[in-house]
Amino acid sequence: MHHTQQPAPMYPYNQSVPLYPPRDGLRTPSPTPSEERAMASTGEGVGLVDLSSFKSKEFWSSPKGIIYGIGILVIAALVLCFAIFHKKIVIGLEPATNWCKSQTVGWLIPVAILVVLSFPPLFGHEIVGILCGVTWGIGEGFGIMALGSLLGEIINYFVFKFCCTSRARKLEKKKIMYACFSRVIRDGGFKVILAARYSLIPSHLTTTIFAASGMKFHIFLAAAVLSLPKQLVTVYIGVLMAASVNGTDKKDRIASIVVSVVCFIITSFAFKIITQEMNKVKPEVIHERRKARQVDNSSTTSV
Repeated sequence: MHHTQQPAPMYPYNQSVPLYPPRDGLRTPSPTPSEERAMASTGEGVGLVDLSSFKSKEFWSSPKGIIYGIGILVIAALVLCFAIFHKKIVIGLEPATNWCKSQTVGWLIPVAILVVLSFPPLFGHEIVGILCGVTWGIGEGFGIMALGSLLGEIINYFVFKFCCTSRARKLEKKKIMYACFSRVIRDGGFKVILAARYSLIPSHLTTTIFAASGMKFHIFLAAAVLSLPKQLVTVYIGVLMAASVNGTDKKDRIASIVVSVVCFIITSFAFKIITQEMNKVKPEVIHERRKARQVDNSSTTSV
């Protein structure tokens, strides 16, 4: 029996040919509004918090923007007061710091405070670091700061690893930028992990994400130890503040400004690396979210 071969179908030059048929007749769902906004926001200011949204009036008039504005004003006021009245603050704290230093185990007090502050959303490591510098100096102060920070973050790591992993997985499905950051941490290698530790992101927040993303403990510990010099800056500022009370104000103020600027440059550069890596994986993360919705839709229609 003679069979006639059918001619191949002809397509216009500008028509794409689907390589794979849609599953159960379903297309990949279109991006949601939040996914479209995330894809449109790919600048250097886009990280765990989309800084590009801060430029819009709509953001600052929203409830979230008002809360951010109040928080920024409060922090700015505290920093300004601390810069202006730091001498009076140091002198006022002298009785407490002298008593703490005179006790045999007085150094355990800041260690305990640092352990407690290692759990989000608490903060205040910088204040404790400055007080350690004022009270114990650069050597002992940094040792106390390093011990308290490291011990607190180790406890934080295990708590989130064994108690909050499932919640983190749900958050990863819900929040696009959190999903991007988790992907970068899992796939970026040790260099990216260390950059995250040195970035503007608070260290105890990165610890929670490290633990929830399944990072092995020895990798986390190595990154935590190598990023301890970041804690040295606040201790040194405390040392300079204590020295300024004794009359070397101008010289120490210049040194404090230089140290702060150098620290800001390093942390900003590290944050830029993390942001760039997050923007690289963002299209893939959003595509996977859309494919997951396609699977859910096909499962729903087949029932």
